[in-house]
Amino acid sequence: MILVTGGLGFIGSHTVVALQEKGHEVLIIDDLSNSTLEVLEGIEAASGTRPKFQELNLQNSLGVVEVFKSHNITGIIHFAAAKAVGESVEKPIAYYQNNLGSLLNLLAEIENSNKPIPFIFSSSCTVYGEATELPISESSPVKPAMSPYGNTKQVGEEILVDTVKAV
Repeated sequence: MILVTGGLGFIGSHTVVALQEKGHEVLIIDDLSNSTLEVLEGIEAASGTRPKFQELNLQNSLGVVEVFKSHNITGIIHFAAAKAVGESVEKPIAYYQNNLGSLLNLLAEIENSNKPIPFIFSSSCTVYGEATELPISESSPVKPAMSPYGNTKQVGEEILVDTVKAV
């Protein structure tokens, strides 16, 4: 079963449809902070299958543990994150708690599972900071983030690099 966090958001819901059309069983976790349950109906209408759904804020580490106990997670696509640059400047602590806490809880459960679970992290072009040339490519240099949101994505990428090195 593929876990899609933030699966009721715009990109997440389209990803769920594509996965289901390829025959994958999907579990969506979403806290509904930036989406609605009606999106499930749209996913079902588009793909012909209603995915499993659990409302959960991924900062809830015990909830994340329960998800891994209750489901055979074979892959994760992690879209769930607070994403408004301006709001992140006004509420930096909330952004760090949400975006990094969620990532850390998922990675801890992958580690606890003692099995390799493929993980896709939805980052952002904000990790490249103030661009010196356009278009930005993945070979562009990473520069200091211009917002707490961008920094959570930079730090998230660094956490993933460190995690992969430890495996």
